[in-house]
This record gives sequence, C-alpha cells and structure tokens, in this order.
Amino acid sequence: MENKKSAAGVILICNEKVLLAKRSYKCNYPHKWAVIGGAIDENETSLMTIKRELKEETQIESKDIQFVFFEKQLGMDRPFDLYLGFCDEEYSCILDHENDDWGWFSLDNLPRPLFPTLNKTLKKIFKK
Repeated sequence: MENKKSAAGVILICNEKVLLAKRSYKCNYPHKWAVIGGAIDENETSLMTIKRELKEETQIESKDIQFVFFEKQLGMDRPFDLYLGFCDEEYSCILDHENDDWGWFSLDNLPRPLFPTLNKTLKKIFKK
C-alpha cells in the first residue's frame, strides 16, 4: 500500500466570509470547492506548507495573515492539518492550474459542490 504524504490546508477568514477555490479537472476532487492546500514537502512544517500553497495557488502573500492551527483531519485519504488564516481584507486571487475559480463566501451562500468534508468543517469552525 502506498504511503501518501501528509497534507495541510488553510481557510482564510475575513468579515465572516471564507476564501474557497474550485478545483480544476487536472486535480483530485475536480470541480469541487475546497480550501487552499497541498502535500507537505520533505523538511517542511504544515505551517510552511500552507504559506507556500497559498502563494503558489493564489499569489496571496501571507505576511499580514494570522494563522491558527484548527485541527488534524483523518477522514480522507491522508492526514490533513487544517489552519485558519485571519485577515483584514478579502484578497483577490491569481490562480494557478490547480483551480478554475475562487471567491469569498458567507456560510449562508456557499458554492456547490463542496469538497466532501468541508461543510461539516465550516459548521464546526463557526459553530452553526
């Protein structure tokens, strides 16, 4: 059995809205709205991973974002460290090939279809 790398992701939060990206057909879970994230590289912490992935996938610089570890998720195909990133502005994204679309969404206006565990996670974060 293949030993898959652990992964990490981040949900940016600003003004009660979250940043989500729509996965491209070239990636796992194509056409699903998901968090920004990816595999943890060798000699990299999960925090380093989310900052790198945020820059690679969206061109968002992480210097003004406050990152807080939220939880380790074990329900998918690999362990996943999820962070929350608190920011004072709704950043614009310049996407790479991994995503086709992006947006800032309130909980009562989430896009569909969502990544399989995302709705439950968002409800836990916002306790709704």
